[in-house]
Amino acid sequence: MKRYAICGFSARAIAQYVVPLIGVPGLTEYGDFSQYGKVVAALDIDTERIKIFNQRQKTIIPAYLPEEFEKMIKETKPDALIVAGADYTHAEYTIAGLKHDLDVIVEKPMTITGKQAKQVIDAEKKSKGRVIVAFNYRYTPAHKYIKKLILDGALGKITNIEFVYNLDTFHGASYFKRWNRSRKFSGGLSVHKSCHHFDLINWLIDDIPETVFAFGALNYFGPNSPFNPQKKSKRRLNNEEVQKRCPYYLKWEGETIPLPEPASLKVIKDTFFLPYKIQYPKELNYYDEDIDIEDTYSVVVRYKSGASMTYSFNASTPWEGYILGINGTGGRIETMHINTSSDRCPFPKPERQTVTYIPLFGTRQVHDIPVVPGGHGGSDHVIKHDIFVSPTEESKKLGLCAGSIEGAYAVAMGEAVWMSAKKGVPFKIKDILK
Repeated sequence: MKRYAICGFSARAIAQYVVPLIGVPGLTEYGDFSQYGKVVAALDIDTERIKIFNQRQKTIIPAYLPEEFEKMIKETKPDALIVAGADYTHAEYTIAGLKHDLDVIVEKPMTITGKQAKQVIDAEKKSKGRVIVAFNYRYTPAHKYIKKLILDGALGKITNIEFVYNLDTFHGASYFKRWNRSRKFSGGLSVHKSCHHFDLINWLIDDIPETVFAFGALNYFGPNSPFNPQKKSKRRLNNEEVQKRCPYYLKWEGETIPLPEPASLKVIKDTFFLPYKIQYPKELNYYDEDIDIEDTYSVVVRYKSGASMTYSFNASTPWEGYILGINGTGGRIETMHINTSSDRCPFPKPERQTVTYIPLFGTRQVHDIPVVPGGHGGSDHVIKHDIFVSPTEESKKLGLCAGSIEGAYAVAMGEAVWMSAKKGVPFKIKDILK
């Protein structure tokens, strides 16, 4: 049985790794992998979260502070690390784990800069351990289906990709009330969020990004937002007064990110509702002066093969999801997916997703993709099998498991996006990773 240490006791870490490894009654939808591994330690700046979790779940996971990493390794002797805290911690713990010859499973993004990504690659070369980057977006049924179509030659030579990704006014806004809104903590949304999308395309078309050019801006949040109540006030407003006048808060007051059923509300609260006493010492709002990232991007990417991609990202739209089209000399594949939950969608939400293939000189084929329960379109459970048990035959065939090289390309593309938007010039990926 493999021994895991968790670096970053985040809600994602609990849902994706801790709960499946300890087996929580009432949360069976997260899977039970307790026969394959156990959590022997957890490290977080808010150790109170770990202690409260232990009390509620009747577990005895030892809690360590960030400066106690070496102590944690010596005392608990893990076989592998799971790095799932704030993005800016990923490089430090991944490299530290590799120096101890440990396998490292790291949530996206692998790092927040290309320089850090290169350091991870170099550390892995010297280590007996290996890096797995948890790009769960590869694992959704629609994406696997598209990959199979491409591998079967449906598109011929791929020429270009059109990719639009929207976050709705609930989910998108949430990033600007959390640590993600600071570049030094997240790398910006072009790294934190878009690296998912960049990796998806890199994997689907099996190509290497070479050049990125982008425009970007902070249009919806921050002090200059057109929705900032402070701009219309002649006096300084406190957070409560801002919330009473804020359209985002007024629309979504009392809303919470929905958690999977049929788990009882008490089990959900006991498991996931843990305090952040140190990371969030004060309440944040969408218009704070220290927001320094963009919420909107328009991007062009050139690949090694000559293919190109246009990518649009918006962090404040009426619905959440994406529109994807991939063109080639053999035809076109297109799909659209609405991620917004039904209670947040401003129109009737489609129950299923379709993937459409249109041969260049043939008849349209519409493929209905089955709905799979579970987080991130059912992908969370499948990737857990690859991580905790072993890669499935399908995973091996499709190349679903991502390593440090794939993680580095996704981070470098995200960094190139915000740097290009800031400087107004294209960036070479090789220069970001040099």
